Amino acid sequence: MSTTSLGMPALPPRTAQPTWKQAWDSALYGPDGYLRTQPVALERDRDELVDFLLPRLRQHSSVALLGAAGTLAPALSGLLPGVSLRPDLPTGFHGIVVAVDWLSHVPTHVVQADDDGRPRIVHVDPISGQESLGLLLSEPGVPPTLREWQESYWPLEADFARAEIGTTREAAWRDVLRCLESGEAIAVEHGHQLDDRPEAGTLRAPGDLPAIPDGTRDLSADVALDALVEACGGAVVTTDGPQRIEWSSRG
Repeated sequence: MSTTSLGMPALPPRTAQPTWKQAWDSALYGPDGYLRTQPVALERDRDELVDFLLPRLRQHSSVALLGAAGTLAPALSGLLPGVSLRPDLPTGFHGIVVAVDWLSHVPTHVVQADDDGRPRIVHVDPISGQESLGLLLSEPGVPPTLREWQESYWPLEADFARAEIGTTREAAWRDVLRCLESGEAIAVEHGHQLDDRPEAGTLRAPGDLPAIPDGTRDLSADVALDALVEACGGAVVTTDGPQRIEWSSRG
């Protein structure tokens, strides 16, 4: 079985179109991908985010800024003398990792209930955006982890309901935590939990643009926060600042 650029399994094709995950991955991170030349845009109040982060960052000598957090570096550098700010995360890092809208840019498989209510992988034409339904999650060739995650964390209770499968986000966040030798990690993300999953999913492009994976626009989807915490540890925090996941090597 082949893999995508994120190292995740690529499903055997049922149609000539790629899966949404494959097309999304290529549109953002392929050789001509949108995020190869454009930074992740900060779609939050910059001053409020800086004010929230400063007390936490001052406790560390090194800060790794991932995703849209990188746009905060100019403002933070003048407020944190002696603190090292970096846009990457090396192995064995000691300090604090701040990821803003980073996980929401990790491509996922998109699934949709067919007219019999059975979840199927969604495929998409990268140029037109036209979609088609592919393999059932229960069919051979589909990693069983996709079905297990969907049944546990995002039940599709209506015909044509959609979900973004969060296994790739969990794998990406585990990689972050493995790199963190000591310190803490904060992921500021738009997200949802089991009792408020959006029936139509959340995959989108900015503004009024349609979500077409042609490499000319950003694409993101909200994070299943509770599922990620259950898989990776930490806590979902919704008070005293933006909605976020917090994790510390101190437990």
